[in-house]
Parts: sequence; C-alpha cells; structure tokens
Amino acid sequence: MNLWTILPVKSLHQTKSRLASILPPDERAKLTLHLLERTLDLLQTVPLITETAVITQDPIVANMAAAFDCRWSAEPVGSGLNGAVNIGVALAAAEGATHCLILPSDLPFLAGNELAELVMLAEATDSHPTVILCGDQQKQGTNSMILPTGLGFRFWYGRNSFHRHQQEAARLGLACQIVQLPSLQFDLDTEQDYNLYAKKNEYIPC
Repeated sequence: MNLWTILPVKSLHQTKSRLASILPPDERAKLTLHLLERTLDLLQTVPLITETAVITQDPIVANMAAAFDCRWSAEPVGSGLNGAVNIGVALAAAEGATHCLILPSDLPFLAGNELAELVMLAEATDSHPTVILCGDQQKQGTNSMILPTGLGFRFWYGRNSFHRHQQEAARLGLACQIVQLPSLQFDLDTEQDYNLYAKKNEYIPC
C-alpha cells in the first residue's frame, strides 16, 4: 500500500469563520497554523503514510508544508473543498499512490494512536477495494476518509457528506467500513467547541 495524506487548508484570512464572534482574524489564523503544525507532526509518526500533500492558496501554509518536507499544490481560486481534494488525490495518484487519506488539518484532539489505527485498517483491507469513513460527532460531516485511487470516486464534502460518501461507495460497488475514533470526530467549529478545547489547555492564543 502506497498511502498519501491529503490536507486541504483554506487561506488564513478565510479560516475558522464560524469562530468570528469570539476570535479576531489574526487569532483564527494563528489557531489554524497551530493545528496544522500539530497535524503535520503527528502524521510523521505514522510509518505507513508514504507522503503528505497540502493543498492551499495560502503562501504561509505552503511554507509550513515545505518546512515539514511535504508536497504542496496550489488550490485554484473557486475550486472549493471538493476541488482541492480532487487536486490532491490526482497528484497522489500521478505519483504512484494506491490509497489516499483525506484529513482535515484542524482536528484539535487528533491522536497519533488513533490515526495509526485508521491507517492499519486500510492496510488490512488492501486486497479488497474499501472506503473507510470516520464521521463527526453528529455523523453528518466526514472527518476522515481512506480510499483507493483511480476508481472515479466523487467527493461530496458539505452538508450530509458522511451519508453521501457512503452512497458514493455503494455506487461504485466498494465496501464501506465505518469507524468511530473519538479524536478524529471532534470538530472545532463553534464557540462551545472552542470553550471545551480551551479548557483542556491545548491552545492559548498569543
């Protein structure tokens, strides 16, 4: 298995807009970079991950990717999250990747052991094309996905993506394995999420 991680990252001036009521733009940008750095660190601890590609329009994010010796590709203006993921998967496939892990860069409690567990599940299904999905806490969004490359999978990030990705796997006749890994299921989107995050002292704005 040749597994690439694809990390789509918004431009910093657009990031974490749903926290605008409690954090100014510069603090939201700092938070995004902090979480990206943490994610890139964790990815380096998982031996089965061959390469990581960051897809972004932001030069600061691109510089951080380069500092971690990751690949990066520019996200065309207006492509959106699904477009960015498509670009990353196409890049990985062109470089010989057999599988891609699509992962948000801003999961605040992401744990290395659960990330490794997810990847090992993919290795165990390598002989049979399988999509592995981990949803958010509400089982509406898709917080991580591992899938084989080259099968024409259509991405449906946005409303109800967790269910739509299951439907897409069925359309292609792929097995679909649902996993529940708590550190991958927690999003940092609302004031309530941020307050919980801050209580755990994971991050204090400068």
